[in-house]
Amino acid sequence: MKSKIRAVGFDFDGTLIMSEEQKAKEMEKVFRERFKIKNEVKAAYQRLSGKALNREEKVKALFKQFIKRKPTAKELKMVKGHFGQHYQKSMQSCPMFQCTNVLKELKKQVEFLFLLSLEDKREVKKIADHCGVGQYFDEILGGPKPKVENLRHILKKHHLKPQEVLYIGDAHSDVIASKKVKVKTILLGKKHMYEKLKEDLEADFRFSNLCDIPVKIDGLKRR
Repeated sequence: MKSKIRAVGFDFDGTLIMSEEQKAKEMEKVFRERFKIKNEVKAAYQRLSGKALNREEKVKALFKQFIKRKPTAKELKMVKGHFGQHYQKSMQSCPMFQCTNVLKELKKQVEFLFLLSLEDKREVKKIADHCGVGQYFDEILGGPKPKVENLRHILKKHHLKPQEVLYIGDAHSDVIASKKVKVKTILLGKKHMYEKLKEDLEADFRFSNLCDIPVKIDGLKRR
């Protein structure tokens, strides 16, 4: 690597905690309890995951599909509060991936770590703190701002060059966001995904899971 990595960022959902399935279930509960819609919400929410949409954008898409109109500001606020309560409660068991010791090792090697999510920033911070990983991050960023905007914030605030930042995520949208601001990317996922992504979503590094990332980031080798 030509430039020394000074900052490392982590996606939250799907990378550090296993929550996408659970979030789909919780959104299904909200639409059933508040709008009497009982079927297909979970599947629809799962299809929206990975499209770089924040929660409000996903809710608007669900309204369009199931209620056939745009949500009012009052309805958006209600869904946000109701879903947030379900989401935080469901995460109390801390469904963490293995190898969170990677955070401890990286913390020693770089100037700072940051956590980046599309979910509400306050909720992400509460869950990260509750699950014992919030202490490793110097900055926690989240919705409603998009990931690209938050990545640009990291570069500007900390006076970083794009090549000095490494971002670790598990979704196509993580690679897209990283490429838009030209930061280096580690894509986590099964090997069968790699060829699918090869032409238009070139991650800098690929590993099947968090555990496979080398302890020494200076030792990373391009695929």
